[in-house]
Amino acid sequence: MDMRFYRDDDGCVYRFLWRRFRESAERAAAREGRERMKERLAGAGGVSESAVENHLRPRTKRGANFPCDIATIRAYGRALEGDERAFLELTVPHMDAPAAEPADPREVLLLLGSRFGGWQERDRGVGEAVFTGLWELLGFYAATDCYNRRPDTGELEGAEEYFAARLGDIHRAALSAGEHGARRFLEVAIDEVEAFVRSYELPGVPERWLRLNPRLGFFDPVFELAESQAPETLDGLDAAGRLRVPLPTPWERRMRGLYFSATDGDEAAWFTRELQETLVRVFREPGCAGEGNVVE
Repeated sequence: MDMRFYRDDDGCVYRFLWRRFRESAERAAAREGRERMKERLAGAGGVSESAVENHLRPRTKRGANFPCDIATIRAYGRALEGDERAFLELTVPHMDAPAAEPADPREVLLLLGSRFGGWQERDRGVGEAVFTGLWELLGFYAATDCYNRRPDTGELEGAEEYFAARLGDIHRAALSAGEHGARRFLEVAIDEVEAFVRSYELPGVPERWLRLNPRLGFFDPVFELAESQAPETLDGLDAAGRLRVPLPTPWERRMRGLYFSATDGDEAAWFTRELQETLVRVFREPGCAGEGNVVE
C-alpha cells in the first residue's frame, strides 16, 4: 500500500510509506492510548483528529484514506520517530541542470578522501590520476556524439583509435600502483568504463552501475519501445520484434517521466552527468566489483 507519491518544493519526489506510518502509530497508541496518539499527531500535523483517523484507515489500492500533503507526513515523522523523513522514501532526487562544461575533477576528489586515505602515498596519487582520467573520459560522452567523434577535432575519422589510446594511458597508469588490492580496484573500474565506451548504446553500463545509480536505467531504449507500441503488443518484444525483453512497469515509466520533467531536454548532457556521478559512487564502494560485472 506504499503507493502515494509527493513532490516537495525542491523538486524531489518521495513515496509515502503508509504501512510504516500506520505501524508506528499503532505502537504509539499501545504506549499512550489511541486518543492521546491521535491528539498528538493532529497537533503536530495541523490537522483534525478525524483527518488523522482517515490517514490511518486503509483502502483497497491506496495508503491514506485521502491525500495528505508532504508537510503533514513530515510532521508525523517528527512526532512518531523523531525524523521527518521516517515515512518518506526518496524516489527521484532533485537534480541541478547539467553544467555547460564538465565539473573540475579536483573538486570531486575532495569527496573521495576516504577511498584513498588508507592507500600508500604513491598508490593514492595513482588512484587520483585514474579517477581523473575516467571522469574526463565519461565527460566526453555528450560532446563526442557517444564517442563517435574525436573531442579534439570533432571528426568521425580516428575516434575509435583516439579513445582506445586514452583508455590505454589510463590502464598503464593503474599498473604503477604498488599495492595489489589498490591496483585490482582501479583495473575493475577502468574495465567497466571501457566496456561502456565501447558499447555505443544506452545505457550500456555494467549491472553494478545500475545498482549504484538506478537513474541510469531511465535512459534505456526499452522505455521508448514500451511507449511506442500499442498496449496490446507490449509483450516483451525487442525493437525488431524478435527477442523478448523485460519491459518497464507502469511505476517505472511514471518515475522516468517525473525525472525527465525536471531536465532541460538535453538527454545526452544529463546522461553524462549521471555517468560521472556513478563513477564517484564506484570509487566510494568498499570493495571492487569482482568478476562478471562488465558488459561485453
